[in-house]
Amino acid sequence: MSANGNTAELDFLGRPVIAITGLGLVSSLGRGVDDNWDALSSGRSGIHRIERFSTDSLRTTISGSVDFMGPGSETSTGLSYMMAEAAGSEAVRMAGLADDDFGGPLFLAAPPVEMEWQHRL
Repeated sequence: MSANGNTAELDFLGRPVIAITGLGLVSSLGRGVDDNWDALSSGRSGIHRIERFSTDSLRTTISGSVDFMGPGSETSTGLSYMMAEAAGSEAVRMAGLADDDFGGPLFLAAPPVEMEWQHRL
């Protein structure tokens, strides 16, 4: 029971389980809610020519890929991690908390990542 009389869910160490109510966003339009909103409201498209890999044998040469995350985003695994971390940090900050010293475990969910093309052969 919590101090105010409500039953709280606790983790295995008896600490209360909480949810951060903030929003984090990374898309082909930009990093962060503000960048994405500015792009959307100005009519800019996130679709562009694929430069991440060769499209010579593909019918499609455009996509909405995220190509601006910098070093470490060369593989799909690295890019997925960087996008989850960026969106998670923004959500924590939007909730009014410091993202550099959260004070407890913070778990980020990311979709399963497929192998890179060069690893499939």
